[in-house]
Amino acid sequence: MKSITILYVEDDQTLSFVTGDNLEQRGYQVMYYNDGLKVLKDLPQLTFDIAILDIMLPNMNGFEIAKAIRGHNQSVPILFLSAKSLKEDRLKGFSIGADDYITKPFSIEELLYKVDIFVRRRQIEVNQDQAIFKFGNVII
Repeated sequence: MKSITILYVEDDQTLSFVTGDNLEQRGYQVMYYNDGLKVLKDLPQLTFDIAILDIMLPNMNGFEIAKAIRGHNQSVPILFLSAKSLKEDRLKGFSIGADDYITKPFSIEELLYKVDIFVRRRQIEVNQDQAIFKFGNVII
């Protein structure tokens, strides 16, 4: 099975260490960024299977990063992990194209389960794209 890479953007060093460590223990590769502009600069060269974004970041917020990701890839799952808990913030995240929105403080177990769900869905999509169909003597 292909290794899953997660783009994780969080400026809180302690939180990013704990969360990243838990994701890595689960077998995921984590690309960590703590600055929105750096993500934007590197985005054209990055390859990842899921994005976990904080909103309040130095130099560029997570909403802007999500818009940029959607400009490059419409199908990669985006999960906001933010202290911004107002309904308007969550709705803005979803309107940009987020697949989920978790407010801080959060349960690491819940985050891990949600990441697992997104990974399973992505693998099903990829497998369906590579499906082989047989109709009598015709193979597609």
